[in-house]
Amino acid sequence: LLGDVYVTVEGGPDVSLQARMALARGAAVVPLMRTGGASEGKFDFPQEALRKPAFSSDEQWALLSDTDAPLDESAAAAVAIVAAWIGVSISEDVSLQA
Repeated sequence: LLGDVYVTVEGGPDVSLQARMALARGAAVVPLMRTGGASEGKFDFPQEALRKPAFSSDEQWALLSDTDAPLDESAAAAVAIVAAWIGVSISEDVSLQA
């Protein structure tokens, strides 16, 4: 594991293990909880990673778990959280285009 921030999507026991290892060495873990599996807390996923970090707003964090929220809003929230962790200033109106 080499990154400073990890985004998890769904996952099983291996994702949980990698999240625990990342946290143990000081990396941030941003779980897309709405995707289920390890990312929502299964498979012994670290509870610390499921708590809102200081660098995330309440609204951004809620969008990671809200299955009724539009996908683009959840994705933009994840981008903003990662950007805040690495210290990049981005507009709150992040547009994700293919």
